[in-house]
Amino acid sequence: MIRFRNLLPLLGAALVGAAVLGASAPARADFIIRATDVLSGGVVNATVTQTGSSNADGSGFLVFNSTSVGHFIVTVVTDITTTGPGFTSASNTVNINYDGVNTGANSDTLILEVLGDKFMNPTAPATSSISSNASPSTSGLIASSVVMTSGVLAGNVVALGAAGTTLVGQLGMTAGTGSMGSASSVLMPNPTGGASFSIVNPFSFYQTFTISGISNAGGGSLSSGSTITAAPEPATIALALTGLPVLAGLAWLRRRKEVPSA
Repeated sequence: MIRFRNLLPLLGAALVGAAVLGASAPARADFIIRATDVLSGGVVNATVTQTGSSNADGSGFLVFNSTSVGHFIVTVVTDITTTGPGFTSASNTVNINYDGVNTGANSDTLILEVLGDKFMNPTAPATSSISSNASPSTSGLIASSVVMTSGVLAGNVVALGAAGTTLVGQLGMTAGTGSMGSASSVLMPNPTGGASFSIVNPFSFYQTFTISGISNAGGGSLSSGSTITAAPEPATIALALTGLPVLAGLAWLRRRKEVPSA
């Protein structure tokens, strides 16, 4: 007779095997960071693109070199990316300075894009979601509109669209909105979450920051963070656990059919 307790080692091995098969290999991400100055009429005034690579495990600490972009001076002080089992996260600290040539309704708009590819965590096809937050914590630059988005693009996306536009077709996109000019402001909702979606591997992580309605000359900063997280319980383990009552039932039937020997 095969008792139920004798099946437990096999079940344990099956669960471990499922977890190992579901684990992702380290990914090396390549990044594109682009800053674009758009005039009030929608004409691109200037754009600057810089690229970089992460560490072998997908984590990275990248710096956008301080540069003049039209009427802005832009410094992405940090772009930190971290990957691990079931998540990929990114944080950014951005410093900008505006010369104030055009203000109010006629002010320029700054569009900042951060794109990274080759990510493998979370592992497909896990149901995932994105959570984002941002704080334009400054009083030196006043802007009536600040918009931050974060989303996932299927596959390794290696190029941005036309300058002054942002990429479409994002999965689980978040959108936080607010203004700049208060020393303790945050984008709302905070945090902001996107719709759940089935992750694909590899995927690209795309973030945008759009600042407009600037009413003065001065400098400002913005700090943000976004995390892609898988559902807490992998589907493979959940499926395996649903078989436990069946195994218990089989063991009980075997005991019922066993005939004691004389």
